[in-house]
Amino acid sequence: MKKQTNFLPQNGMRSVGRLVLGLAALMFGIAAVAVPVAADGPSVTDLSDVEVNVIESGDIVEALAVTRDIRGRASAQPRVRLPVDFEFNSAELKPEAKALLEKVGRALTAPDLETFRFSIEGHTDSIGGEDFNTNLSKRRAEVVQDYLANTGVDQMRLESIGLGEASPVDTNVTDEGRQHNRRVEIINLGTES
Repeated sequence: MKKQTNFLPQNGMRSVGRLVLGLAALMFGIAAVAVPVAADGPSVTDLSDVEVNVIESGDIVEALAVTRDIRGRASAQPRVRLPVDFEFNSAELKPEAKALLEKVGRALTAPDLETFRFSIEGHTDSIGGEDFNTNLSKRRAEVVQDYLANTGVDQMRLESIGLGEASPVDTNVTDEGRQHNRRVEIINLGTES
């Protein structure tokens, strides 16, 4: 009579099964979702490394749509990181940034988002003084707010804030890290009150 060897205890088999299911879900998620989700939370969609011509208004709508948890409550405030580029040490938008903001304007006026308010956050890297960076990020956020208002988004649904270098998402030691830190984020604040 052969002795049957069980290499994993019963609860180990459950863990392996969960791992396989998790990997399958992850693979399905990667195949089904066109936009990456940042590692710092499910409510952050990071499009900052995506080419502007690839980003569509629908991607922005999907990123900023309010989902509900299993009890029907609204989930965390969705936010999207965008590659909005400015001229060096300036609040002047580059042409590709204007093209992107046209798409953002269409997204914010789409039926799924037209009742929500949004905050526009400007961020910088740590090159330059803290006061300079705070003022620069504020001016940049205001420029984005104004541009979106000019695309047809109601100004009353928008607010802007400059956070300077206070909230880095990457290192400020490398050029690539500093590029990630120079960003605009749009946050869904919920419905108008």
